[in-house]
Amino acid sequence: MLMEMAKPVEIDPREVISDSEVSYFNENGFVLPKVGLPEADAAALREKIEQVFRDNPDWAGIVRMPHIPTRPGQSEGVIGGEALFKIAIHPTVIAAARRLIGNNLILWGGEIFAKPAGTGKRTPWHQDCYNPAVKAGAGRKLPRSVMIWIAVDDVDADNGCLRFIPGSGRDGRIDHAQVQHTRDLLNFEADTEGLADKAVDGVRPSGFYSCHDLFVLHGANANVSGRRRAGLTFHYMAAEDVYDRSFGSASGSGRDKPAPLADRPIWLVLGENKDPLNDFIRGHQNLEDLDQLAEANRERLTALFN
Repeated sequence: MLMEMAKPVEIDPREVISDSEVSYFNENGFVLPKVGLPEADAAALREKIEQVFRDNPDWAGIVRMPHIPTRPGQSEGVIGGEALFKIAIHPTVIAAARRLIGNNLILWGGEIFAKPAGTGKRTPWHQDCYNPAVKAGAGRKLPRSVMIWIAVDDVDADNGCLRFIPGSGRDGRIDHAQVQHTRDLLNFEADTEGLADKAVDGVRPSGFYSCHDLFVLHGANANVSGRRRAGLTFHYMAAEDVYDRSFGSASGSGRDKPAPLADRPIWLVLGENKDPLNDFIRGHQNLEDLDQLAEANRERLTALFN
């Protein structure tokens, strides 16, 4: 059964992300909104994530596509992914993405990042466009995409919060160097010489989230505290852009197992699809219930926000 969430009668996206926060995001590539999930939904999120941890013990550090349930035909996902899919289309989260990148949205990815107390690995400085499955649509210089990083635990500098370098991605992609024999969470890193001292800590209480685009440089220190640092993330892109399935697998992502970008299911979650190259069929084997849920939610939120 999908996790029950609060059913909004009305929601104003401007109350989720303010005008000043939109401006900050456009200028700097990230924002730490003052509004988080409703408390009841944040509590439900914490409960469900703990259940996912119990039901999926054989992973370390990163779980990719946690909103996908483990079903025949699916190469990624988790036991209990149905409940996390409900969070991916939560009205507060969709409203935030809408404010930041536009009225037409596609859900194209997600992760759980969990750094254990005392042993959580460092995340090197990087951009999320290092594997460019998301490409700019016709007439657009750069694609518009946002990762919404929801804190499951209280997250601060002591347990390895995300850190952002303001304005670092304004010109698009930056070269990343492969790093061999590293113990870090990724085996590549961007050059941040002269920039790292400008980094801003993404301190987030549980149930609140940060938002960042494809190009801003971000990373995290190792978790050497006595507390876990877990976050649930979802990626949204503007439906004017293209999810490029010709890109194949992402050999640099996740280290031990390339991410099967070409076969991932994606969903239109708000507004209309504006590019005919976006494929909403491939990767959807045995996900008909999620497809129906996403479509009903898309229709409801599109009408609500317009």
